[in-house]
Parts: sequence; structure tokens; C-alpha cells
Amino acid sequence: MVAAGRFFVLCLLPFTAWSGRSGDYSLSPAILDAGGLSAASANYRINFSAGPGAAAASTDYRLRAGYAGQLAEVVTIAIAEPSVPMTLIESASIQLGVTAIYDDDTKLDLPAGAASWSVQSGPITVGQAGMVTASAVYQTTPSVVFAIYGTFSDTVALSIVNNGLDDFGPYAADGLPDLWQVQYLGESSLRGGQTADVDGDGFNNLMEFAFGMNPTQRPTGALAWTGSTLLRTGIPILSVGGSGSASTLTAVFARRLDYLAANLSYKVEFSGDLVTWQPSSSTPTVLAANSETQVVSVPFPLSLTGKKAAFFRVKLEVLPVAP
Repeated sequence: MVAAGRFFVLCLLPFTAWSGRSGDYSLSPAILDAGGLSAASANYRINFSAGPGAAAASTDYRLRAGYAGQLAEVVTIAIAEPSVPMTLIESASIQLGVTAIYDDDTKLDLPAGAASWSVQSGPITVGQAGMVTASAVYQTTPSVVFAIYGTFSDTVALSIVNNGLDDFGPYAADGLPDLWQVQYLGESSLRGGQTADVDGDGFNNLMEFAFGMNPTQRPTGALAWTGSTLLRTGIPILSVGGSGSASTLTAVFARRLDYLAANLSYKVEFSGDLVTWQPSSSTPTVLAANSETQVVSVPFPLSLTGKKAAFFRVKLEVLPVAP
């Protein structure tokens, strides 16, 4: 008796050329993409959210690794850069992401939190989902963010942009520019306010700033200039011109070139008895200047309500910033 039976033949085809086929659809390997993460035919689409290069499923079908897929290997990662160069305004935030790059040059945006994030340098913090937040700075400052995914890593540089003059650390909202305070007092002095007198010379920080002086050094001489060149900053002085009955008096003082940007107000007042003061109505005349400060003069008035003007003062005020 001859036993009836069936013979099965197993044919192995190259994996990358395999086509999935049924009575309802045919899947060509030419349309696989991003390391086997997405595939499509005329009847359906498998997107990458179903599973990277292994098994994928939906309510209608299941795709097993080795049936229709593409062998691919991550060779590097790259932090996505929304702009080049990368900038971030102080106290603002930006979301960063990581892209995996495969050996076939296809790319995949990794899910939030897939990478490990850290700060390599700079005044920033970064969460584990890649949200970067900048701290307040006193000048535009470089920063570097570091990301790791498996054995791969990447860095991205950001510039933290300073857009506030008076919002840094212990110097915030005290009426003086942060950059000037850090320049002379360091980043964390407790004596940076307007009324502090760091060098004990009788001139507080507001006066030192307004008249272009160094708050850590006592004046070495009076305000001085030659021609149109400012030689030395200092406190306001009285200037006498002419002689006899033709003599003229002018109030002379140093004024910062950036006083408008710093919201700084200089108001010259005159008095005949040191009790009653009258503000000047004259526009200051520029006499000399250097890269930061100018020398200006204001003439004494001819009379003050029956008394001759004999004294002057310069009132300084930091004006409130308009909302």
C-alpha cells in the first residue's frame, strides 16, 4: 500500500525584497520608510506609532517582524534646531526634540522623553522632555544643551538674549542697569542698590552711575575736559567765565550718553539761599564727551524771585518704565 501524502517546499527569499500579499492587498517593499516604521498600500497605511521596525497592529490586521519590514540601524541622532543660529530670550522657554538617523539616511522624530537631557553650560534648565527654560541674564550669554539616546549623543548651542536692563539676580528692579552693576560689583553683591555707597566717598551708586564714576573708587580729581574730549569724570562743578560785571556762571556736570535708555533724569535747580530752589528752563549744552559720558553745561539764571542765584544742584531720578 502506498501512503498518500503532501509535500511542502520552503522557499527563502531575500528579506529586503519580500512582498506581503493576500486576497485583499499587496505590499511592496519599495514603499517602506524610516527604518520600517511606516508602510502603505492602496488599501491601508501602517504608521510609525504602531511600533518601530518590529511588530505593528490595528483592529484589522497585525504585522509581524519578518513578514514585511525593513532592516535598519540607528547610526546617530540630531537635536532639531527650530532656527539657526538658536536664540532664546531670557526667562522664556523652547521645546527641543531629537531625530534618529538610520543607516539608510531615513529619519525618525523620537517621542518626547525618549532622550535624556542635561545642561552642558549656560544659565538654563532643561526638563526630561526637552523643554529648555532660560534664566534672566545681564547680557547675551551662550548656553549648550546635551541629549543622549542609547549610545548616541548630540549638543546644541543657544544664545540667551538679554532684553531687560534691570531684571538680573540681586540687582533686579533696583533702578540701575544690571550690566553696570555686574561690571563694577560682580554678579551677587548685596550693595548694588541706588543708595549704597560702596567706596564710602559720600556718593551713592545712583550718583556714581549718573556722573560716569566708578562706585568702588573714590574720585581722584574734579570733572575735567579739554576741547571736545572728556578727560576725567567727576562730580558737578561751577564754571566761571568772563570777569567783573561781565562774568557768567554755568553749572557743569557729566551725563551718560545712554541716559534715555536707562530712564535716567537729570534736573538742574538753582537757589539764592539753599532753601528755595527753581528748576532751570535751559537746554543743556554739550561741551565734550568720551565713549560713555558727555560734559554738559547749564547757565545760571539772571534772577531768582528777587535773589541772585548762587547755588545749583543736579537732581537725579530713575523714571518708571512705561508698561
